[in-house]
Amino acid sequence: MNYLIYGAGHFGECFHRILVQQNTPVSGWIDQRLANQMKFDLPIFDEQTADRNMNVIIAVTPLVNSNREQIKERLIELGYKNVLGFFDAVQKFPGVFSQYAQLEHLWMRKNHDEMLDNTSIQWLRGRLKDNKSKIILDKLCAFRASLSIDDYPEPDRKVEYYPDDIPFNFQSPVRFIDCGAYTGDTVEAFVELHTKNIIRLEHIASFEPDTINFQVLTNTQRELKKQNPEISFQAFPSGVWKCVDLLNFNQGQTSSSNIIQGEVINDSSVSVIDLDSTCQAMDINYIKMDIEGAELAALEGARSLIQTQQPVLAICVYHKPKDLWELPQFIDKLQPNYNMYLRVHEHLGLSTVLYCIPKGSY
Repeated sequence: MNYLIYGAGHFGECFHRILVQQNTPVSGWIDQRLANQMKFDLPIFDEQTADRNMNVIIAVTPLVNSNREQIKERLIELGYKNVLGFFDAVQKFPGVFSQYAQLEHLWMRKNHDEMLDNTSIQWLRGRLKDNKSKIILDKLCAFRASLSIDDYPEPDRKVEYYPDDIPFNFQSPVRFIDCGAYTGDTVEAFVELHTKNIIRLEHIASFEPDTINFQVLTNTQRELKKQNPEISFQAFPSGVWKCVDLLNFNQGQTSSSNIIQGEVINDSSVSVIDLDSTCQAMDINYIKMDIEGAELAALEGARSLIQTQQPVLAICVYHKPKDLWELPQFIDKLQPNYNMYLRVHEHLGLSTVLYCIPKGSY
């Protein structure tokens, strides 16, 4: 029986490559965004028009708390007879992760040795505060070494940037810097925590260089301000870096827009700031960074803030292979008075976050 591949993105291409190598017939794709187009000379259908009797491979990694996790159930309700969920498909067609690694997307590399530094990993393991963090690190490293579903790091289903198994213990209202604010999803999550009396929010400063994302972000904050007048909001249309500068910018209107070093091009340049010169007077006590690989430069630009104010840090460590150990090592040199925790909030090791909590009250 022929296969349809649900999702015409990078993972879909990897499944297609393996099926072709195995001489397994592929009749097309299912992708709501690209319906009625062609890919690799195969038609792209939407969910309503594809043949329900074909085998369907879901080639879309599920996102926690997203409708991606319900794709299989929805297809079955629509009458599809044979649907392989993402993890079932990966087990049936081993090697997909290795195929995906050829793209060298985020932390994945063709050469497994580039994804691990055993000496630094052992240092980090000894530096992590709780046993859960150590288990997560071991799982991440095992998966990097094997790229096998057997070592797959399952995501944590707790609130990203405020998991309840990490002792934040704020003694004063939260004054939050959101680096890589996207369209305000983290801002909304923190305001929800505030309305539930889990935290007390006083101020949020958001940085987002993508102009379209920034427009949505400001609209989001405007609505939140109406409902929560006791919270102050700021939004800056800039990236976060080690200094004030003008840099190239890959503006994709997605959460993966990123800053690129190099010669400035007028129609794709973006202003960047450093937190030390921008936020020194804000008395900040929480900094979150998800800035597509610019985290190290941004931490360099927050050197004084981290050394003197010791804010809680939530730093994404999955954009580059070395981020997993280089970012905690850099933070430790700046300010050793942190307890460090590691959590994974999305599939495929994405949204792997290093939490740094100041020792003692703050």
